[in-house]
Amino acid sequence: MDKVPPGRRSHRKSRSGCLQCKKRKVKCDESQPRCRNCEKHGVVCSFAGPSTVLSTPQADLANSPVPLSGPDSAGAGILRAPALGISQARVLPSLSSLGPFPSTLAVFDLELLHHWTTSTCYTLSRSPAVQTVWCTEAPRIGFETPPVLHTLLALSALHLARCDESRRATCLAHAQIHHSTAVREIIPLVSPLARDNGAALFIFSSLTCMFSCAKPSEEGDFLVLFERGNLSEWARLFRGTTTVIRTGGEDLRTGRLAPIFSNGSYLAAAHRSPHALEQGKPHVWELQQMIWKECAADPSLRVIYQEALDELARTLGLAIRPGIMRRLESADVFRWLLDVSDEYLNLLCQEAPIALIIFAHWCASIRQIEWMWWMEGLSSRLMTQLYSVLDPKYRDWLLWPQEIINGSHEQPS
Repeated sequence: MDKVPPGRRSHRKSRSGCLQCKKRKVKCDESQPRCRNCEKHGVVCSFAGPSTVLSTPQADLANSPVPLSGPDSAGAGILRAPALGISQARVLPSLSSLGPFPSTLAVFDLELLHHWTTSTCYTLSRSPAVQTVWCTEAPRIGFETPPVLHTLLALSALHLARCDESRRATCLAHAQIHHSTAVREIIPLVSPLARDNGAALFIFSSLTCMFSCAKPSEEGDFLVLFERGNLSEWARLFRGTTTVIRTGGEDLRTGRLAPIFSNGSYLAAAHRSPHALEQGKPHVWELQQMIWKECAADPSLRVIYQEALDELARTLGLAIRPGIMRRLESADVFRWLLDVSDEYLNLLCQEAPIALIIFAHWCASIRQIEWMWWMEGLSSRLMTQLYSVLDPKYRDWLLWPQEIINGSHEQPS
């Protein structure tokens, strides 16, 4: 019998140990339902059930308790990775290059990618051509630019959480992990992407906007309009897409994402049509009279509000009219947020009553696109904040948008 080399202990090799011990290259005692090594290190053992079996070092991360809210997540609107007691660099590989995505995706991540290509991508637009871009080009861009893929998987996880309530907690945990990683890793890439690959930055920005709206609010992560006098993260993200498009230039509009921009041009033409403005004027007529009265002594202020009101009339003309021939897209409504001036948004952040009332009327148009799962409930959540900050003497101006949103004059609690 061969002698064991000095300095090395002899032990029986475990052929059927848990995956956690195999990854750590230690002997598993194969205790059921949890081996002693996993018990000692406080991780969920793969013997505990098939749902915990992952194929990468992300297993320990996914099996760790992940808080879905906290002081960091409620602040700037950017989710931060939770403190896990181990170096994140060991859990999620560095993604600070534009090279191919590392081959370390977990089994559950592959399920999320499958869910994206078979379900989630078809919920982001009614246009078949745009759906094809989300289904095929978005993942391809993600493979080239890892933060994009993380953002895609984060949104897919939120969608799966809605589709499968039994796995809601697991899906939300993965969504937060992927989103935190994406935000952290995109920062050093913003300048190179804007210069060389606007498509990746556009997809990242668009998915991040959707993620910000789709995040669950029941954990104290309430989607607000403004925070400490500044426009909230989600609203800044939507406005930031115009900068991405402008920086990307013609190559962005005619390249891999061309169907998205072709559809956007079609929607923009409908928004700019004289018919849309005429259809919307009755919805803002009383508001216009109020603006002229309240701003009689300040013509410059009246111009700011009138410009925002004209854009609102076009939006309401498309969103609220009988016999609409097509289902609205998010671009039909959020174009208003992109087109209003910085001066108006500053007034909104200062809680100026007229600015708040105009915004409340825009919330009525949001209600018309809540057929999209990631928009569901957004109008009511925003109206709740408006009621909390608007001077009570102006609240009668909120009755019409509230009626559109929930079919009654009842104020939100």
